[in-house]
Amino acid sequence: MKQSIFKILFGTVLIMTSPVCAQDESNQFKKTEVEIVKLINLPNPTFNPDVIQERMNEEAIADLGFEQIYKNTPQKFTMRDGKQLFSYTYESESETTIILLHGVLSSAYMMNKTAGLLKEATNSAVIALDFRGHGQSEGTPGDVDYINQYVDDLSDIVSAIKKEKPNQKIILAGHSMGGGIILRYAMENEAPIIDGYLLFAPHLGANAPTLKKEDAATEEASFIKLHINRIIGLKMMNAIGETKYNKLPVLFFNLPETMPITKYSYRASESMSPLDYKRGLNAIDKPLLVVVGSNDEAFDATKFTPAVTQNSNGKVYIIENETHNGVRHNKKTMDIVSQWINNYKLQ
Repeated sequence: MKQSIFKILFGTVLIMTSPVCAQDESNQFKKTEVEIVKLINLPNPTFNPDVIQERMNEEAIADLGFEQIYKNTPQKFTMRDGKQLFSYTYESESETTIILLHGVLSSAYMMNKTAGLLKEATNSAVIALDFRGHGQSEGTPGDVDYINQYVDDLSDIVSAIKKEKPNQKIILAGHSMGGGIILRYAMENEAPIIDGYLLFAPHLGANAPTLKKEDAATEEASFIKLHINRIIGLKMMNAIGETKYNKLPVLFFNLPETMPITKYSYRASESMSPLDYKRGLNAIDKPLLVVVGSNDEAFDATKFTPAVTQNSNGKVYIIENETHNGVRHNKKTMDIVSQWINNYKLQ
């Protein structure tokens, strides 16, 4: 079976490496596997040290979320594998809990202002979570043990909240990568039922039209690089059930190695968003609100409305002159969230 799938998927590689007619099926398979492993083990991408990254202005730095404005209580959740995930709880006497999920390279610490504003806007309790391998949670930085573990962790947390408060309404709120993981959660049939989805500038998926296209000059100066060859090779391997190389990094950031996270593994990267954004959005069967800044640096804000409304019953709002990080702190954003909560009686 393994050999048959390789023949179908990798016919082009077989033709390039050696004539099919001159080898038996076993040799073809072995040669193909060797070529795929070579592809996977190509050197990691590097960043040009001569390219100077654009400096962030004071407003952009503030929008990262370093300032700690709102009081909270530390809380830990134990996952099915025994690992503990850290969170900050913003308590409220409410029948609704919002689980707030951070973006790539970030943490619950950086979501303090977002969490506080959400609590004020909705009168809900808010739990800001550190994903596995992020912030103060246990786990390997930038890695998971298997594809979709972020969703399993989120399922465990929702289950823990429902066990403690059986009648509690749960809203999943996520920024960027956090939004992508929420879409994967919606696709998981066995995940605990929640009551609403709130996405700030979400990563809809690798095939989403919201991803910006880069020209050669932009790519050279990019803060992020993908190991495309490795991703192709690993997708081939995973197609036949071979996962032993999935811990290798494929997503790289132009950051000092002293930073907590500078890269993400294949299995972590695959866990960040749906493979197909349409399937992710189609899976949502509860109220959905998407809010994006018109000046979003990471995504094409103009593509969100058609992408979301053509594949779900979700509402999309574009906040004028707002950025990727700033949209989570914007007053108009919170006014829209408050109205949405009330309209759907989620409080």
